[in-house]
Amino acid sequence: MKSFSFLTILCKSCVALVCICVTSVQAYALQPTKTVYLYPEGTTESNGYTAQDEYYVPERGALYRTSEPRIDIYMPAHNKNKEGVTTLLSCPGGGYSYTSIVNEGLNVAKYFVPRGYAVVVLKYRLPNGHENIPLSDAIRAMEILRDSATVWGLNPQKIGVIGFSAGGHLAASLVTKYTSAKSRPDFGLLVYPVISFDKNVYHGGSCRQLLGEEPTAEQIENWSLDKQVTETTPPCWLVACQDDPTVPVENSIRFYQALTAKKVPATMLLVPTGGHGWGFTKHFPMRELMEQSMISFFNYLFLSP
Repeated sequence: MKSFSFLTILCKSCVALVCICVTSVQAYALQPTKTVYLYPEGTTESNGYTAQDEYYVPERGALYRTSEPRIDIYMPAHNKNKEGVTTLLSCPGGGYSYTSIVNEGLNVAKYFVPRGYAVVVLKYRLPNGHENIPLSDAIRAMEILRDSATVWGLNPQKIGVIGFSAGGHLAASLVTKYTSAKSRPDFGLLVYPVISFDKNVYHGGSCRQLLGEEPTAEQIENWSLDKQVTETTPPCWLVACQDDPTVPVENSIRFYQALTAKKVPATMLLVPTGGHGWGFTKHFPMRELMEQSMISFFNYLFLSP
C-alpha cells in the first residue's frame, strides 16, 4: 500500500463551512477592475531603475526592473456582501530579481475571484541594492486598500496578504514589520515562502538580491523573519513541500515555530511532493489537501465565535 506523510497543524478545530468553493472553476480571461500607482507624485527613494528599464518576458510571465510600483485590482463580478469582500494582496515571487506576475499574480486572481474574493496583485519594485524598497511598497499598497476599502467594496477588516517564494518573504515581512494599524494585514497566506537568511536553510538568490553579496549579521537577523515575529503578528497559514528543491521546507517550519512560540494562531500544511513554483495551478498534486487546509484556516478566521 502506497503511503505518504504530511503535517497539518491547526490551532483551532473548525466546524463551519466557509464561502469558498473547492470544486474546479473554469479559467477565464481576467482584466483588472482598476490599476492604481502607489506613488502618483513620485517615490521618495529610487531603486535605480526608470520606467524605460522595465520589461516583460511573456514566455516566463515575468516582469523585470519595475520602477513604478502599482496594484492591479480584480473584483468579483457580483458583490452582494454589504460589508465588502475579503481581499488578498498578492505578492508574486521571483527571487527578488523579477516578479512572476502571471503564475503568482494573475493566476491567483483566476483562482480566488470566481470564489468571491478580491485579489490585488502588487507589482512591487525590485530591491536592486535597496533592501527596504519592496516592503515600503507593500506597506503603501495595504494603506491604499484600507483608505479606499469602502469606496471599492472591500471589507476593511478582512484584508490579508498572500505571497509566494520571495514574494512570501515580502508577505512575511509585511505581517511582521507593518508600521501602523492601517498597514497591518488581517491575516497572511505564505506559499513555499522564503523566511530565513541563515545559510543553512536560505535561498541564496533572494538573499543576495535583497541584501547584496556580503550582508552583515544585523541585516541577516533583521530580514530572517522567524526572528521578527511578535505577539501582534496576524494569524498565518503556510504551505510547503518536503521535496522543494529551491526553498528548503525548514523556512516554513521555522516561521510556524516562531508563531507558535508567540501564541499567534497559525496553520501549516507540509506535503511530501509538489516541488516549488506551482502557485495555484491545477497540476499541483496535493491541491485537494491544500484547499481543505485553507478552508479550515478561513473558517477559523471568519466563522469562529
